Amino acid sequence: MLNDAGGYGQGDKDEREAPTDADGIFSKLQKWCKTDFNSKGQSAWRTAAREDFDFEAGEQLTEDDKAILQDAKRPIVIFNRVGPVVDSVAGQEVGNRQEVQFLPRSEGDVQVNELLTSAAKWFRQQCDAEDEESDAFRDMVVCGMGWTETMLDYEDNPEGDPKIERRDPLEMVWDSGASKRNLRDMRRVFHIRRGVPLDEARALCPGDPDRPFEDSDYNASWIDDVGAKDEGKPHENDNRFYDKPQNGEGEDSDGGVTMVRAQWWERVPVYLVLDPTDPTGENILTLDQDEFEGLSAKAKLAGGKLRYTKSTRKVYRQAYLGSVLLEIGDAPCEGHFSFQCMTGKRDRNKNTFFGLVRAMKDPARWSNKWMSQTMHIMNTTAKGGIAVERGTFFDNDDEGAASWAKQDTVTFLKPGSLGASPKFVPKPTSQFPQSSFELMQYAVTSLRDVSGVNVEILGMQSAAGQAASLDLQRKQSALTILQPLFDSLRRYRKQQGRLMLYLIEHYLSDGRLIKIEGEENAKYVPLIRQQVFTNSTQYDVIVDESPTSANQKEATWAILQQLLPVIGKMLPPATWLALLKYSPLPTSAQKAIGDSIKEAQQQPDPEQAKRDADLKLENDKAQAKMANDKAASDAKIQTMQQESNAKMQLAAQEAQHSAMLKALTAPPTVDPETGQPVQGSGGGDAAALILAFMQEMRRDMNTLATALNTPKKLIRDPQTGEIVGIAPVGTN
Repeated sequence: MLNDAGGYGQGDKDEREAPTDADGIFSKLQKWCKTDFNSKGQSAWRTAAREDFDFEAGEQLTEDDKAILQDAKRPIVIFNRVGPVVDSVAGQEVGNRQEVQFLPRSEGDVQVNELLTSAAKWFRQQCDAEDEESDAFRDMVVCGMGWTETMLDYEDNPEGDPKIERRDPLEMVWDSGASKRNLRDMRRVFHIRRGVPLDEARALCPGDPDRPFEDSDYNASWIDDVGAKDEGKPHENDNRFYDKPQNGEGEDSDGGVTMVRAQWWERVPVYLVLDPTDPTGENILTLDQDEFEGLSAKAKLAGGKLRYTKSTRKVYRQAYLGSVLLEIGDAPCEGHFSFQCMTGKRDRNKNTFFGLVRAMKDPARWSNKWMSQTMHIMNTTAKGGIAVERGTFFDNDDEGAASWAKQDTVTFLKPGSLGASPKFVPKPTSQFPQSSFELMQYAVTSLRDVSGVNVEILGMQSAAGQAASLDLQRKQSALTILQPLFDSLRRYRKQQGRLMLYLIEHYLSDGRLIKIEGEENAKYVPLIRQQVFTNSTQYDVIVDESPTSANQKEATWAILQQLLPVIGKMLPPATWLALLKYSPLPTSAQKAIGDSIKEAQQQPDPEQAKRDADLKLENDKAQAKMANDKAASDAKIQTMQQESNAKMQLAAQEAQHSAMLKALTAPPTVDPETGQPVQGSGGGDAAALILAFMQEMRRDMNTLATALNTPKKLIRDPQTGEIVGIAPVGTN
């Protein structure tokens, strides 16, 4: 039976019509799953992965090895040196966690979209994503693959709760043809979930109310048969256990059913059509087969013709499988699998991935075996052993044999057995074989050699009194070897960030409040779709090391300790607040210090107020002095201008006086015809005019002389005493 619900988060999506060939789809998905599960690489990987997890947990000897040791009466000794190596590498991830930022791809300055970035932080905080991803990273270190699933859970919250959960790698089946890191080129993926309670299975895939599923329909026994073949043992689940006539309504005798969830993508035809209603001819429509046929029919009736080109696009689908096809629909996230993988090192010949434990198996196995062998040698040879004839050496053969094997007991011999002179001798001991200890030591050191994890990463030193600089260099060298693992983690975060972006934009932008942590204070803002994302906006996902990372804070603070003594006095309070984020102090202490600095900035400082007042007084005095100097300078310039004008007037009057005297003393002009002086041309006629002019000039000169000879006084500022002007004596 088919349902058109594609899983969680499909309510506001354009639902595609479910295929009608249910048996054909089920057969295709079942064939894919079996093919991938039974592929040579994945089958061998599962066997090796189970052994990897055993070694990491301390189970490093098989049952056959233990039986051999017990038959030989040798001690079973297991020193788990693999676990600390895995803990160390996983701890590096915990200490260097990363955060995702979103940069809008647009013209102009590039700035982080704070709302989207904060929404991603909120998304991860709500579901403890860091813990789940750390568990998945540990899986990758152990067996070579770590899986998570990003989804929205509507069971407890109808608005949808964000979830990022770790998935067991042994529950996953992936495209056997995928070979890229993090399986970026896979076409399909399956999640096999065993032990699902029947009630949960019915709620997950209720089916058609008119034709509900049988209990046996929920059990994918076909994958259990594949898994049993892979493990070399029969599986207990079978469809008959879920047959209603045998067990009754709702009876769950087996403890659960097996369900398979499949996600895959397929190519469908699409048509890029030039919009016939757009006069500009720039709008292009993307239509599926049915939409294109409908628009073509309308255009034909209107007497027009569509201009188009045919292409394909990927469509992601999801289905639930039991013994039948339970449900099918669109995948929860358009353009992405909800399952994300991080991979370790790649085995090219088998097309699988492996972690660090694979190389450490033989050294761990042989170090434990050599330890057991060494203990066995010590137990059997330290007591000593001899061969004697009966009745020739001991007084009592049974008592002698029992006491001779014990180093702390006395064994009585027959007289003369020790020779003529000695009365007693120490019991002989066998020499311990030195090669056994060397082989065991070689196996122990090989654990670090094959993994690339040296003793410095484990918190130890390779030599006593090792310098701190050498210790740091050896740590960096080991981390360089491990960088491919962290590079896979970084690539996973990018892809998982794109998946989160889609879920935030399509399902979480409903006005719910999210916290944005700014430079001043954290604040809650509504997450609204129109403010967050538009169809024309694309975002780059940037993975950066989180400032809360312990290792990054430690390294940054070590650098700042060298710089602060030099530049500390030049830094303003705002810079100190920014540097607090990188200090190793607890978050509460950082907040308390930051609040105190801000409060101190807001409250006036008496000493600073006094310094400000003194500075203001000095500035006022300087300004007053500048004003007085300017006034005195202006007065001096004005006096000099007046004296210059007076001198120029005197010079002009003297020139006029000289001209008049010359005119008075000049002889009269004689007429050449008559020989008589011309009337009015002599000095006598102008005498009266000149005398009158001279009298007037004399008066002006007296007035000017009086002005020049009048005593003057300086005008001073009554407050500062500075000269501000010049005035005649006697004036106010």
